[in-house]
Amino acid sequence: MKIVSIMGSGSLGKEIDLETLVDEIRNEVGESLDVNFQSTGIVTVKFGENSPAFSIYRTGSFQIRGALGHEELTEAVNQLLQIFDDIGFETGDVEFEEKTAVFMDEVNQGLELETLAVRLGLEYTEYEPEQFPGLVYRSPEYEATLLIFSSGKVLVVGTAKQEVACSVLQSLRDILENSF
Repeated sequence: MKIVSIMGSGSLGKEIDLETLVDEIRNEVGESLDVNFQSTGIVTVKFGENSPAFSIYRTGSFQIRGALGHEELTEAVNQLLQIFDDIGFETGDVEFEEKTAVFMDEVNQGLELETLAVRLGLEYTEYEPEQFPGLVYRSPEYEATLLIFSSGKVLVVGTAKQEVACSVLQSLRDILENSF
């Protein structure tokens, strides 16, 4: 099982003038900065093509999305804080935590999703192929959601903990072994 994306969020503990902050960051890092003002209260920046996305809110909250693992997420937080330090932006005590990840694996077989929805329990599944090509399964035993595709690919979302992702995926494998 591999992590394909991980997200964390934090707080800088104070309100921010986003336009001024972006101007100062651009002066520091140059034209590699990709900026997208989504509204007056949020800006998303990337420090290069393969960079995670940093969404910074006027309130001082921030999110980092698109890191490819725990270590890369930690490096991204450190990069952001170093840039803030380099431009003289005081942050004080920064709170940050991993929130959720997207894990991907395969069950090594093609799946009939309509049959699987019944086997997993209709109260725990959503399958509307005209809306989304996968089966959404919310296991009653785990705080994680599986997106299951007929190809056998499975995404685990809703947790940042790999052990939870592995456990919920193993429970799916057990159900598949005993049912098909």
